[in-house]
Amino acid sequence: MENLRPLRRRVALVTGGAHRIGAAIVVALARAGADIALHARSHAREADALARRLRSKGTRVHVFLADLADARACAALPHDVVSKMGRLDVLVNNAGLFEPTDPRSADAEAFDRLMGLNARAVWLVTSAAARMLEKTQGAVVNVACASAFSAWPSFIPYSASKAAVASLTQGFAKALAPRVRVNAVAPGPILPAKGSTTARNRAAVDATWLARWGTPKDIAEAVVFLAARAPFMTGVVLPVDGGRFLGAPPSPRRRRARRPRAR
Repeated sequence: MENLRPLRRRVALVTGGAHRIGAAIVVALARAGADIALHARSHAREADALARRLRSKGTRVHVFLADLADARACAALPHDVVSKMGRLDVLVNNAGLFEPTDPRSADAEAFDRLMGLNARAVWLVTSAAARMLEKTQGAVVNVACASAFSAWPSFIPYSASKAAVASLTQGFAKALAPRVRVNAVAPGPILPAKGSTTARNRAAVDATWLARWGTPKDIAEAVVFLAARAPFMTGVVLPVDGGRFLGAPPSPRRRRARRPRAR
C-alpha cells in the first residue's frame, strides 16, 4: 500500500493548483496519498470546486489564497500551511504567468511581471519553506519549461524567467542538501496558450520527436516521481517534452516517409 501511496500522511503545497497543469498535479499528489495545500490567486472558484471533489474521495484539502506577486504573501504562505495543516513535506512551485512579449518593445513592465511571478516567487516561497522542509526531510519540485534551454523568440522574458527557475533549482539543491531534495520538470508542448494560432500549435507539435502534444497528466506523473519515487535525485531539471530537448526532428513529411510499413 505504501508503494501505491508513497506520500501518505505527507502535506504537499501546490502553488497555482486550481486549474490546467496545476490541477493535474494536485490530483496526482492526492492519489499518491498526500494531504493537499491548494494555493490559488484568481481561480478561487476552481480551487474550491477541486477541493470539494478531492474531499469527497477522502483527501484532506485546504485552499490558500495569495497573490505571489506580493513578496510578503510569498513569505507567509508556507507558514500559513504549517499553521493550518501541521507540517510541510512537498512544495511544488507551479504558479506562473505565460504571455508573449514583442522582442522590440523594451517592455520593462512585462519583463518584471514575468520574472516576478515565475522566478522571484519560487525564490521567496522556497526560502520561506526551507526550514520546514528540512524538519520533514521533504522535497521541492519546480515547474520550469523547455524554453529554459532554448528561448522562444516571441517569449523571451518568459523563457528567461524559466531559465532562472532551472538555476534556482540547482542552487537550492546544493543549499538544502542533504535533508531536502530539489528538482524540476521542464514541460514542452502540453496545453496550447490562450489565443494561440493553429499554425503555432502545429509548429509546437512538429518540434517534438513524438509528434504530439503532451498532457497535464504527463507533467503530474513526473512531479510525483520526483517528489516521492526518486530518493537519489536532486538538482535535476527533467524534460517532459516529447523529445524536444534532442533538437529539431525531420520535417513531418520526411518523418512519415521514414516510418516502417506495417507487415
